Amino acid sequence: MFDNVDIGAILIRLLLGLFIGFCIGLTSIGGGVLILPALTVLLKVDPLVAVGTTTLYAFLTKITAMIHHIKLKTIDWSLSKQFLTGAIPATLFTSGWISLKGADQAFKAHLESFIIGVIFFGIILMIWNMISQKKGAPAQSQIAQKLYHYPRVRSGLAILVGAICGALVGATAIGGGVLVVPILIILFGLSASQTVGSAIFLAFVMTAITSITFGARGELDLPTALIMSLGSTLGVYFGSRLSVKLPDLLLRSIVLGLVILGAIMMCLKKGAH
Repeated sequence: MFDNVDIGAILIRLLLGLFIGFCIGLTSIGGGVLILPALTVLLKVDPLVAVGTTTLYAFLTKITAMIHHIKLKTIDWSLSKQFLTGAIPATLFTSGWISLKGADQAFKAHLESFIIGVIFFGIILMIWNMISQKKGAPAQSQIAQKLYHYPRVRSGLAILVGAICGALVGATAIGGGVLVVPILIILFGLSASQTVGSAIFLAFVMTAITSITFGARGELDLPTALIMSLGSTLGVYFGSRLSVKLPDLLLRSIVLGLVILGAIMMCLKKGAH
């Protein structure tokens, strides 16, 4: 928090938000895997507060996008309802439990290790997504095609994966985009526009729940989240404009490299303690 107005601290957060927003605008890769290393390594934010701040940042940056997709009618409301049936209670339980355990320093160390593990899992998913795009993935996976013939199984699976994603978002602030997007494509066969719209809406709900839970216990940095989201607004605009001029694979490779660098820095920081 800023007890006194610190122009330097504000500028650093604005620039970080601008940079992360620029990366999101370039590639549509979620901010969680980018902002968590930035908060914990560069700004030395407590791991628990970093999770709360990241979810609030993600929530704020998705408001405009969600409204846009509602207008475009690109949200699969039926699937989203099933997904959230599992995600909402899982997010509430996990974020509440993590928040309550926050005073335990040993638990914070374990949480930081878990966050690093989830980031590396996110890296694997990002690499898989890049390879799939390069090969030219089919319009709909065989799994999704088969699930259409078993609506009850499809519904149950949506609730289950919703619970898993909700638990991850509630614990680490990661998963709303990097995990949900491939799941919607592989398991449920949504179109590209429906995948983006539905993923944004689902992430919006899960990050709202998590940020409220952490905020209720004072475990988020409100000024940092607000300043970084303000910087991101401008960053997303310029990133989106540049994205149409550069090869998608190059852009995603650059952001992937940044995420890997952030994860390595988190590992080195943890090893130094």
